[in-house]
Amino acid sequence: MPLDILLPFWGDPEFLFATVDSVLAQDSDDWLLTVVDDAYPDDSVAARFRDIDDPRITYHRNEVNLGITDNYRRCLELATQDVLVFLGCDDLLLPNYVDTVLEAHAAHPEAAIIQPGVQVIDEHGVVARTLVDSVKQRVVMPRSTERQLLEGERLAANLLHGNWMYWPSIAFRRDRLATVEFLEDLPFIQDLALVMDLI
Repeated sequence: MPLDILLPFWGDPEFLFATVDSVLAQDSDDWLLTVVDDAYPDDSVAARFRDIDDPRITYHRNEVNLGITDNYRRCLELATQDVLVFLGCDDLLLPNYVDTVLEAHAAHPEAAIIQPGVQVIDEHGVVARTLVDSVKQRVVMPRSTERQLLEGERLAANLLHGNWMYWPSIAFRRDRLATVEFLEDLPFIQDLALVMDLI
């Protein structure tokens, strides 16, 4: 079962293609990438995708700019697999990302959300250590050397204490995600709003 990697795009094309390169560099070939260009005003993006010869990669361009929330909805409409991720168009996947997510799903198919470990990087791709991320990862996030299945009120309270999730790395079960709505008035905290509704 491939991982659906949905990539809503609006931004710097060079960051976008670095993101695509990180997908192509996965240890696993068990993925599908769907790029949804939200009418970004640069024709070179579509031209570069025409030059990519990989049947796992699909490029769509919206006729008009939908905005971030509706472009997420459009991505979800295009999803075909059981597990999906909304990858940021300026984020990079570690080479074992697909393997990690699919192994976690196989171990806990009941989980609606999979949050793998992350490395925070700066605009140059260098691992960054910020105070905020240190607090999230060392103080607030539940810690374990093994996978954990978290749920219910305890998880909700923990996330409201400090949102330790990293949206571009979160994978969702498509059937569960389809039961909640992207909220119109919360485009910049869409991740926490969706997860709280799922919990």
